[in-house]
Order: sequence, then C-alpha cells, then structure tokens
Amino acid sequence: MGTTVEVVPAAGRWSEVRTLFGRAGASNGCWCQYWLIGPEYHRRDRDANRAALHAQVDAASAGLVALSGDEPVGWARLTPRSELAYLTGRFTTYEFSEDDPLSLPCFYIARRARSAGVMTALIEGAMAEARRVGASLEAYPIDPAATGATTNRFSGVLPAFMALGFAEVGRLSRDRAVVRWR
Repeated sequence: MGTTVEVVPAAGRWSEVRTLFGRAGASNGCWCQYWLIGPEYHRRDRDANRAALHAQVDAASAGLVALSGDEPVGWARLTPRSELAYLTGRFTTYEFSEDDPLSLPCFYIARRARSAGVMTALIEGAMAEARRVGASLEAYPIDPAATGATTNRFSGVLPAFMALGFAEVGRLSRDRAVVRWR
C-alpha cells in the first residue's frame, strides 16, 4: 500500500467497491446492508446484497471509497440517517434528534491497510462532504474502553472520532457512542 490515501465519493466506482469487498462481500456477505435491513442480510442471498449496494453506488447514495494509488483500501457508508431504518429501529431507548444528519454508520478497511490511517481519512472525507452540503455528521462508533466492548469494530472506534473534533451526544448502548460533528 502506498502512503497517500485519497478519499472519493463511491458514485461511479462500483468496480473499486466490488474489488475491495471481494467475493465474500466485506463483513460476512453484508455488502454494507446491515444498518439498512438488519439481520435480514444474513437470510437473503449474497447476490441480492451485492446488487443492492451496486444500485446504491450507481445512484450516488452509498458512500466513500479510499484509494491508495489505484488500489481501493477502504469504504465508508455515508448516507442520511433517515435511510438507516434498522439502526434507528434497533435502538429504541435512544431518542434520535429530529434533524436528518448525514450518517457514517460503518466502515470496511482492507486487511492489508488496517492501522494505516484509512479510517481517519474516510472520516475526514465524510466531514468534507458534510461541509460541502452544509450538513451535520453523525456516527455510532464502539468505545473500546467500555467494559466488555464488542470487538466487532465495523462502525468505527470512538477515539478516532474524538481526535477529529466530534462530540459525544449519547449512547446507543454501553459500548456504542453517538457522536456528532457540527
């Protein structure tokens, strides 16, 4: 992997997204559908998950891709929170704000690029996009310092967001923060 990471909108970059996610579809065949449809992604054919993400990328409503040279090394879903029905329906004890911020609910970083600043670059790319459209940005990272915190970190980690100026505004669960920028 090269040292420079460029973050670009995923629109028109299905080839890079497909290459990054590989045959397995990133996280257990999710193809970044989990926060949209929940565990249903496990019950349907992986081809349906892939087709859904392909359509979302083509419609320019899916996210960001991190590139090292021409090589895709990371992905982040970036979408209005209103499109994340499973996320908002799952955490019923949390009172989400009434506005509809851009939401950054999940990441996928190529194994060879982990611990190389790709997640930080993707968060910064999301911040730039939020700034461009005049929106606030919300995310739901895991707090690795919480007792018994999950090791499934696909939603990001709290220290990365805090280092970039996000503010914690609540908790969806003991180990999952809600953070906002702007």
